[in-house]
Amino acid sequence: MSKASKKASPEARADKPQKSVLAAAWAAVESGDVVTARTLAKAVIEGKKGPDDDAVAKSLAKALSAQDLNVGELPEQVAQAIVDRTTVPPRTYLYGAICLFVFLVLATLARARYGGA
Repeated sequence: MSKASKKASPEARADKPQKSVLAAAWAAVESGDVVTARTLAKAVIEGKKGPDDDAVAKSLAKALSAQDLNVGELPEQVAQAIVDRTTVPPRTYLYGAICLFVFLVLATLARARYGGA
């Protein structure tokens, strides 16, 4: 197959990697890397979009709208939906603080009871 025919073939265009920040952010969400996903999504909100982000935003908006509330098709709206999905609820920090407090109380009681040096 010549170079010209390979360039024009649909298979060659399908194998071409997308230059989309949103696609990278969504891939990070699916792999469990929420820090990278939030960073990339915030970059899109700030206006640092890739050339393929408009097309990717439309497909992700359909997927996210099927799972959650209605998500707009603009890249910034999809990026905001990704940021909202990767936010840690404050209740998690509250439970962590309660566990730390209970641990410190038990450690203090054990030290008082068994006489640590």
